[in-house]
Amino acid sequence: MDKLKEYKVAFRGLGEGKHNFDYILDSRFFNCFEATKGTEANVKANVEIVKTALLMEVKINIDGTVKAICDRCLGMFDLSVKGEMNLYVKQTERDTGNDDDYIVVTADDDYLDLSSYLYETYMLNYPMRVVHKEGECEAEMEEVLDKYIVEEENKPTDSRWDELKKLINN
Repeated sequence: MDKLKEYKVAFRGLGEGKHNFDYILDSRFFNCFEATKGTEANVKANVEIVKTALLMEVKINIDGTVKAICDRCLGMFDLSVKGEMNLYVKQTERDTGNDDDYIVVTADDDYLDLSSYLYETYMLNYPMRVVHKEGECEAEMEEVLDKYIVEEENKPTDSRWDELKKLINN
């Protein structure tokens, strides 16, 4: 059974013009991908397909929240995730040649599988460093961090670097 079946669009049956599709990316969706198993999320995805005689333009917009662990204090919080991606789909006889923003489908294809592109949009808009807003980290962990953080403001520097830094400030 295909767990991602609901994210496939039968593009052959679509007429020319705009078509909108709404999806919810939740734990069932994220459990289908190895890197995000166990992710709790409620992300709404809107996919707009503009079909013309020559190609299809696919606009993906995501907006929602995901349960994340703060990289600083290890506390759980709701992280807002928002993003978009634009793709172009062209039907041709050859099966190769997919670029970053350009998808090639063959005459044998009946469906456009949006699951990987929805996942890619999510992953590209998930921050590299996940932290609470300033002052919202857990108090207990803040105390531990303050105990072990070393300030390097008064550290002596090489005078040659000081002269080079003057060039940057000009």
